[in-house]
Amino acid sequence: MAAGIDPAFLRASDLFENQPEEVLKAVLVQGQLQEYGPGEVVFRQGDEGDRLYIVKSGALEVLASPTDAAEPIPVAYLGPGEVLGELALLTGSPRSASARVPERAELFTVEKPVFLDLMKTLPAFARNLCLVLAKRLEATTLKMPRGSKQLQGNLRYFDLATVIQTLIGSHQTGTLAVTQEGGKSKSRIAEIFFFKGNIAKAKVRHLTGDDAVFQLFQSPLEGDFSFTGRQVQEDEVQADITMPAISLLMESVRLQDELPLLKERITDPDHVYRQKASQLDWQDAETAELAAAVWSRLKKGASMNELQRDVPRNSYALYRTVVSLVDTGQVQ
Repeated sequence: MAAGIDPAFLRASDLFENQPEEVLKAVLVQGQLQEYGPGEVVFRQGDEGDRLYIVKSGALEVLASPTDAAEPIPVAYLGPGEVLGELALLTGSPRSASARVPERAELFTVEKPVFLDLMKTLPAFARNLCLVLAKRLEATTLKMPRGSKQLQGNLRYFDLATVIQTLIGSHQTGTLAVTQEGGKSKSRIAEIFFFKGNIAKAKVRHLTGDDAVFQLFQSPLEGDFSFTGRQVQEDEVQADITMPAISLLMESVRLQDELPLLKERITDPDHVYRQKASQLDWQDAETAELAAAVWSRLKKGASMNELQRDVPRNSYALYRTVVSLVDTGQVQ
């Protein structure tokens, strides 16, 4: 029994936000509040759908297997007020995914007999459930947001790429920030602004725009993260991202996969490279500006670590440029 709990978290859920007070009281009396710690599994893919879960605090990680033999991978995160498991209760189907708690969470649970009894005895509950499911179907079809998501935690427990994909997939507008302890206070080292599920602006340390997003995948961050949703008009958005969100993520993954091959060519990031040729010979117009910046920096000599500090481009772009210069005998 969880009758003494403040029902505010239920009203944060689209399943209960419009329910009358008597429905909320009935749910609280007949449900249970459960606490989970880091890594605890709530249920596994294929388990019987025997209860409804509502996140009261913390976050729930949803995992799915691409194939029957593959290990489950994170596909989404659910934050306070979000509901999981209502379709399995209605259809009788087994769990279509697994759920675990990455860091910590309080989950309010309603068992299947209680859920079905609420459907039967409280017409308002049944009507609202139908409305919620209809809205979710509409949101999926029209790609409209399903409310403002709130997520926070420590990146030791969360997969940042999946957090970003969750925000894109739920068409959120707001800011994802990553902070680290620095002396007596926390410093913000990354900030990504989403507008209706697209990444509009990004800043990661000294990098901005596309390069900042690419770098997220090339040198994963550590620290605390939080996403804060907010209402923004389209004419207020000053984007510095040039690619659609999905294309940006696909390119990020490609560069992440190719970077280790380049690092095999430059095994010592502290090795100092210097100009060997009298002038730069570079044929690729698209990357000529970057090549010129690297070439100029190498006039006095610089290591890969120093280039990554001084030239505002992602690691892959810098490694690829230096490898090309080495291969053409222009630096040593």
